[in-house]
Amino acid sequence: MSNSVQHNPLFISIKELIEDSKQQVAVTVNAEITLLYWKVGKRINVEVLGNERAEYGKQGVATIS
Repeated sequence: MSNSVQHNPLFISIKELIEDSKQQVAVTVNAEITLLYWKVGKRINVEVLGNERAEYGKQGVATIS
């Protein structure tokens, strides 16, 4: 790419728009993945553990105390 194109204000502005959008997509995807994992954990807690702490969790708290 020529040096004059890289210093063109329109080119720079469009490049910044693209980079900002890429960053926003990454933030959104990370937030959605975090929410997904939380929902999966919540579902397991309710369905499998009956909304109670797993035994290994109780042992961990006792050990740390």
